[in-house]
Amino acid sequence: MSAPVIAIRFEEPAHEPPRRVESRQVFADLLRSRPGEWALLGKYATAGTARQAAYEVRNALDPKDQPFAPAGSFEAQSRTMLGEYRVYVRYVGGGAS
Repeated sequence: MSAPVIAIRFEEPAHEPPRRVESRQVFADLLRSRPGEWALLGKYATAGTARQAAYEVRNALDPKDQPFAPAGSFEAQSRTMLGEYRVYVRYVGGGAS
């Protein structure tokens, strides 16, 4: 009987999300250079703040989220992992016209 094969990825605990527009611009630009790949934006204090942050990134509502404009050109999802409330983002292109 062979041992089961499982996928495992080791990583450090999640970091705080970039808050300055300039930092978020660098993050968004890096995602644009790797379309379709998910990246960790950061961890949040509660599940609700993570969900709100993902919504704001997807819709580029807040001035700090303008690097993710136009709305719809990035996908963002909140996830609870190991007791951390995380937001992951990927560039999908396009967006609202």
